Amino acid sequence: MTDLPKMPRSRLVALVLVGALLALVIWLREEPTPALSEHVIDGYPELFPDVSDCPGRGAALQNGRRAEELGLLRADRYAYSPRDGVRAVARYKEALVCYRKLGASGDADRVRRSIAAMSAKVNTDYAASRLNLANALEQERWPAALSEVHRLLLLTEHIRRHAYVEWLKSINGKITARAGASS
Repeated sequence: MTDLPKMPRSRLVALVLVGALLALVIWLREEPTPALSEHVIDGYPELFPDVSDCPGRGAALQNGRRAEELGLLRADRYAYSPRDGVRAVARYKEALVCYRKLGASGDADRVRRSIAAMSAKVNTDYAASRLNLANALEQERWPAALSEVHRLLLLTEHIRRHAYVEWLKSINGKITARAGASS
């Protein structure tokens, strides 16, 4: 066998480069597929925070009507943007607080029905996206997984410092790379 010092310099460089490339390929292949951890199915946050005060200045009735109107506008846009469903429920909850403050039970009942309907729709879609993500990851359907991650990130964009949201952000890049490679 040839001694290393007697090898031509170009062969030694080539050998080191081949070894480095081989180590890189092995390291990249050993990176685990985004695992189905407890975050995919369990450990997810609730989407709708509680509202404790009637927002804005001025009359509570005007603030309630304005919040309800904004809720209706957001609810109409939900089909086009998942984040608008969450925003619609938040505005409806603001309106409910304002109406309760005034004792306007008819308005409060109407808004309560809107909250129930919109939150049921958004929560159903939220659960479906989590399930679709779990299935796409399990079956290594990267473009579908990427679509669900993006939808879930839009639904949870208002939530800060939650393990599930952080997990979604952490797998987003890996899934994007795999989706691009599979195209």
